[in-house]
Amino acid sequence: MLRKAHLWLAAALLLLALGAVLPVPAAEETVTFHGLLLIPQPYLRHPDSFEALNNVQPGSVLLYNGRHRFVVPTARDGSFSVYKLPYGTYILQAEYHYFAFPTVRVDVLYRDTGDGRHEPLIRTSSNDYPVRQLEGTGLDEESPAMIPISAQHMYYIPRQQMDIVSLLKSPMVIMLLISASLMGLMKLFPEEEIRESQKMTREWQKKLMRTVSTNQPAAAAAKPRAITK
Repeated sequence: MLRKAHLWLAAALLLLALGAVLPVPAAEETVTFHGLLLIPQPYLRHPDSFEALNNVQPGSVLLYNGRHRFVVPTARDGSFSVYKLPYGTYILQAEYHYFAFPTVRVDVLYRDTGDGRHEPLIRTSSNDYPVRQLEGTGLDEESPAMIPISAQHMYYIPRQQMDIVSLLKSPMVIMLLISASLMGLMKLFPEEEIRESQKMTREWQKKLMRTVSTNQPAAAAAKPRAITK
């Protein structure tokens, strides 16, 4: 019984030794991906960036494909690291306070060195138009993949200032100005001429009414009568 236990122990040690000696296939290995969000330095020096709420979690990075999904926080300066990342193609989306970043494509590859070994290779490119390669290898902290800012969120929009020119272009204001101008022009005429004009207007209206009233009986007389049997 003791001999069997020794045999099992020897077999287990042999398997462990073989596992340490035999190379692991490249497709089953993982790498560590290092990145950096290019946060503007004036923002990092601004007092608002030192608020307690901002220090809870400055930002986050989502890295995913059809098989894997990684979510990691960023440091205050925008740096982050994704550990144990398998080989493959990923989509990266980053968030950091008021800043927006482009969608990044991350290709985790490996290349043969010629002596039966292989080394990892990471390619990062912005997935927006135009597609361009990003700086940094992403394989170590000294050369992280640098992700630039594409836009800035405007959570506060200042109130529109009053503009005199746009106010004068309003139809209501134009009508008001025309009415005031006409009233001002009426005051420029002498009062006697205005009264004479009003008197002539009233006389013309009376003549028109008399003409209409005298024409109505004549029209009624000229109307043919209905013939009754």
